Amino acid sequence: MQDVITQVLSLLRGAWRHRWPAVAAAWVLAVAGWFAVQLIPDQYSSRTEVYVDTESLLKPLLSGLAVNRDIMSQVGMMQAVMLSRPNLEKVAQQSDLMLGAQTRREQEAVIDSLAGRIKLGRPSGPAMRNTFEVSFTDDDPQVAHRVVQVLLDTFMEDSLGLKRSDTTVAQRFLESQISEYERKLEEAESRLATFKQTNVGAMPGTDGSYFARLEQEMNTLQQLGQALAQMQMRRDELARQLAGEEPTFGLMGSAEGSPIDGQIARFKSQRDQLMLAYTDKHPQVQSLNETIARLEEEKRRGAKVSSSVAAPGAGVSNEEAMVRSLDMNPVYQNLRLSISQADADLAALRGQIQAQQALVSNLRSRVAAVPEVEAELARLNRDYDVNKRNYESLVQRLESARISESAEESADNVKFRVIEPPVVPFKPSGPMRAALNTLVLLAALAAGIGLAVLLAQLRPTFSSRDLLQRVTGVPVIGALSVAVQEAVLPWYRRQAVLVGAAVSLLLVVFLLNLVLSEPLRAAVRAVTG
Repeated sequence: MQDVITQVLSLLRGAWRHRWPAVAAAWVLAVAGWFAVQLIPDQYSSRTEVYVDTESLLKPLLSGLAVNRDIMSQVGMMQAVMLSRPNLEKVAQQSDLMLGAQTRREQEAVIDSLAGRIKLGRPSGPAMRNTFEVSFTDDDPQVAHRVVQVLLDTFMEDSLGLKRSDTTVAQRFLESQISEYERKLEEAESRLATFKQTNVGAMPGTDGSYFARLEQEMNTLQQLGQALAQMQMRRDELARQLAGEEPTFGLMGSAEGSPIDGQIARFKSQRDQLMLAYTDKHPQVQSLNETIARLEEEKRRGAKVSSSVAAPGAGVSNEEAMVRSLDMNPVYQNLRLSISQADADLAALRGQIQAQQALVSNLRSRVAAVPEVEAELARLNRDYDVNKRNYESLVQRLESARISESAEESADNVKFRVIEPPVVPFKPSGPMRAALNTLVLLAALAAGIGLAVLLAQLRPTFSSRDLLQRVTGVPVIGALSVAVQEAVLPWYRRQAVLVGAAVSLLLVVFLLNLVLSEPLRAAVRAVTG
């Protein structure tokens, strides 16, 4: 550390020997630099601020019906359009910047300069998040104002045109897609209808797939078999009871109004209902006809028995009289009617079992073809559902786009409010001459010191024995100190005072340059023309 301090002090002593060239260089560079700063032309900046009002009364009312736009991204895209080359060329022409550009290269230079000086940005702060500003700097305040005004007008025009153009393009695309999916939907419907007509007997019902239907029909056949067995057991029990019934004598009556008439009427009603759906060849219809015929025969026999009982001495044997009296037994008649009803039910069940067996056999015969038909039908239905769902979605989006367009035409969804319109600037916004003059002063002082150090290095001296011994490598036996006369000491003091005065005067000139910047600039302009 001591060596470093020694070298620095030696360097300063050497630079002090060249103090006047350093002061002169600092003065020359400072004055020249300040003069150059005064020659820099004034820059005038014109700016405008635009607020994007995205709040609209229609926005909550149209929620879910119209298309919600990302307003700020749309504004960002319009800002990018503002800096596009065709737009800059239009701005340059409307701002009269192309008047002096004769060749294409000069016009390109004007556009490049215009693009570099246009500034787009957003003011800082949460309250200004929907605000952006446009600024332009030029040495002519009128030109700066014209450029900003043209940019603002272009932005307003492009924003309105962009919204309508965007909506129109979206609607055209949706309409083309709707036409395409409508064609696909019609083709899917035609294929589905043709397939159903071709496979009309093998189509799955509403109960489920083929195997589910087969299982259901087999269960139904099993239930009918169980019902037939139960009915047969009931009929056998009735026949057993009928065989053990005792005769009853002395009963007089007529066949008219007997229970047989009610049974016949009920069976005829059932037959009439079946005839509405089947022919007379159907097993249930034939069974009912046989039951009705048997009941009518019993009715006729009952009538004969009644007449015979009424006249027992008319040559009738005891067995016949017993049978006739047995026929007149009410319990016997009810048992026979129950047996007749059971026979009718058995015949109906047998018919149902035959029809059900035929249905099950038909389903089993198509065990290989029906699953393929169901798979193909499922594929056709899936294609149809996909096309229908896409078609309905596109129609809904098209309607949303139309509602959005109507809303934009009736009341603008986005409103641009010019907070600060562009004006012709009267005071220059640049350059920052105070900062430049300060930098010139610091640079001049640094250059003067650097010149003194450079001269000291070019013409080196040794200010101490240690330095001489370190540089030469020769032992120093002794040294003679400078003997300064009393008459010379004031000269050394004056040198220090003069250097300080020169530097102080330079600082005074710097301050005057800051204070009298406008008059000095006017004087420089007058001198330079």
